[in-house]
Amino acid sequence: MKNDLKSVQNKRRGCPEAGIPPASCTAGVPPASRTAGVPPARWIRNALIIPLLAGLALCGRAELTVFAAASTTDVMNELAEKFTAAGGEKVRFNFASSGALARQIDAGAPADLFVSANVKWMDAVGRDIDPTTRIDLFRNRLVLIVPCGQLPPDYQMPNDGQGIADGNALRCSDFLIKYSAVPGCRLAVGDVRSVPAGMYAKQALEHAGLYEQLRPKMVMGSNVRTVLLYVERGETDAGIVYLTDAMQSKQVQVLGAFPAASHPPIVYPAACLRGAGESARAFLDYINSPAGGAVWEKYGFERITP
Repeated sequence: MKNDLKSVQNKRRGCPEAGIPPASCTAGVPPASRTAGVPPARWIRNALIIPLLAGLALCGRAELTVFAAASTTDVMNELAEKFTAAGGEKVRFNFASSGALARQIDAGAPADLFVSANVKWMDAVGRDIDPTTRIDLFRNRLVLIVPCGQLPPDYQMPNDGQGIADGNALRCSDFLIKYSAVPGCRLAVGDVRSVPAGMYAKQALEHAGLYEQLRPKMVMGSNVRTVLLYVERGETDAGIVYLTDAMQSKQVQVLGAFPAASHPPIVYPAACLRGAGESARAFLDYINSPAGGAVWEKYGFERITP
């Protein structure tokens, strides 16, 4: 992770987002091995920026372009609709993992506002943002999910109504210990080098002493929504995502939440990019307003309390 963050800060090459391949394409493939033979940095920067510029040219560059973490897709789309309906500018989004977005910003992609799912990736583009606008918006939780109706036969879900309570984190460990001993089982997580949900998952599993044991079974996704999709399709037996992502799916069930102490706080910082217009600040103020906060809470995000 440090090397990946450093690569952004030192203006090294980035990695363009790919589509969503079947889980089998990435099962057991260490992230580093998928970077062998990458083209020169200028080619990758072009690959990152040209599609964005082309899209903006076709639609006549929206006045407000927001780069937002994939886990905020639903809440940000609704916030943008309400903002525009109230007289605000039309909002154009680029949703991806926070690491991919940070690399795009570093490569010069046009953006007015950045909403990250990870404090470190916001720090990594610190020279590109207006520090006076930076704020922490809301929090999230990390949960273990499985496809609906596909629990192992010998695993009993406690009927205590506490599926996401922090005190039931032992349920996650208990399941993963049993799961790790089953041949052929696979666990979907975000790329542990660059996807915030993957970084948090690695830390939570290390805290439980299970990371090395489970690493051979991991299938890494390019963002948290890809991880959710792998579990929904039944291509993996379990996955680690944010609570807010699991809440939007009718095809997965939550086994439990990982303890807050097992990973850094999952905080969503946001900031305007240098040179952004007043519309960017207006949208940032709106998504952090009481009206905006109600939308965040509707999707399961938690307010940050002192």
